[in-house]
Amino acid sequence: MKALLYKDFVALKKSLLLLAILVIAVGIYSFWQGTILILPLIFMLMPVILLGLLFSYDAKSGADQDTASDPMKRRTIVLSRYIFVWIISIVGAIFALLLKLIMKDALSDVPWCLIAPAMLLLVTFLSSIQLPLIYKLGIEKVKSVFVFIYFVLFALFFYVGGNEDLLSEFLTKMTQLNLKVISLILFCTAICLNVVSFALSVSYSDKKE
Repeated sequence: MKALLYKDFVALKKSLLLLAILVIAVGIYSFWQGTILILPLIFMLMPVILLGLLFSYDAKSGADQDTASDPMKRRTIVLSRYIFVWIISIVGAIFALLLKLIMKDALSDVPWCLIAPAMLLLVTFLSSIQLPLIYKLGIEKVKSVFVFIYFVLFALFFYVGGNEDLLSEFLTKMTQLNLKVISLILFCTAICLNVVSFALSVSYSDKKE
């Protein structure tokens, strides 16, 4: 498992560097525009982009051909992709918590207890849909769909970032509810969504010859 994760991160080292530059650029822009809320949301796109690159790399290099006849190896690879996503989601949650801690005005309306579970759900949500589709349809068929989703999400991020009053009103209503229960619901939803997604991905992967 460690070897698989190491291989994935090494294969993506250039892409990770470019993403880091993108995050810095978006961070500078959003800080300048007073829409710092955009920055944590960028983590939603990261696993989707990186998974697409990983599967494209595997398809071109034939890295997955030697696992075609070994169900255990296939399931280990599937699991490693989900762990890869969760590593990114945890980093995103830590980043959002640090952002709220260091920049007092950033995420000021978001309760502390909601940040981590919300980030875990948001960051893993798209990839939990993407992964089963890739294992069922193949990366080339899925790629074009998610390229469209990238643009839609970018537009949504900038809309949300530029309408903080709308978000503030929504969060004010949420704070009237039991935040601990909401946090637990968000976390359990993330876990259940990923468990179902993983089961589907394993099923589709096992059906491949």
